[in-house]
Amino acid sequence: MPMFTIIVPTHNRPILLRRTLQSLMAQTFRDFQVIVVDDSPQYVPPYEELNALAGHYTYVIRSGRPGPAGSRNLALKLVESEYVIFLDDDDSFDPGHLQALADAIGAKRPPLVFCDFQVQHEDRGTMPPRLMHRDAISIAGATRDSVYVLNRIPNSCLAYRRDVVAGLSFPEDLDLYEDWEFLLQCLEHHDLQYVNVASVVIHKSQPTSEENMRRGNSQDEKLLACTLQLYRKYTAPNASVDKARRDLLTGAGHSGVY
Repeated sequence: MPMFTIIVPTHNRPILLRRTLQSLMAQTFRDFQVIVVDDSPQYVPPYEELNALAGHYTYVIRSGRPGPAGSRNLALKLVESEYVIFLDDDDSFDPGHLQALADAIGAKRPPLVFCDFQVQHEDRGTMPPRLMHRDAISIAGATRDSVYVLNRIPNSCLAYRRDVVAGLSFPEDLDLYEDWEFLLQCLEHHDLQYVNVASVVIHKSQPTSEENMRRGNSQDEKLLACTLQLYRKYTAPNASVDKARRDLLTGAGHSGVY
């Protein structure tokens, strides 16, 4: 049984997917499997990269409604490893990422670990994208309570022990924040452990760019409604979290009532 399974949902981004897979090929820790779920089968799979991962991958073509939530849910049913990691098809890991997680996990096998990350801003007007600049982001202060207020942990920065996610799924009916809801499901019964490494690279195009835009860049008007939906579904675990939620809503121009 491998230690990690990396789940990569992909949609219409073959060149960016190649970069993602190349970052997995470069991992110094080799005890992992990759599950790629493609909901846009008109593109030819990146055979060169998949051949380099021979014995370490499963490539699934999924029909039905497109979207990362459905692809992740399908892949979760195939996982046999100790831990599960989700990696978007336009993001990547530095070569030592899986080794750093394995070292931090050790024999204690915590339920959820998370790490810092880097944001690589790039111009996707040309392919491959042109690097603009890279920033290191620390989320060391994130806690279980803080995630109940606002999620600052990118999905790619988390490793979930398999028993923690057993029977769980990403909501496929949310316009935004399906990653946040999935994490909240896990935090109802488990806590987080921080790993002091910034080996996840979140690649971002310019917010106004049409190339490979993230959904959150274009649906700002839905942020408040989706936040309220999650607040109502996942009860604040204590009075401090409840107050922080109300303060955040008030600061956003809302009444503070949810």
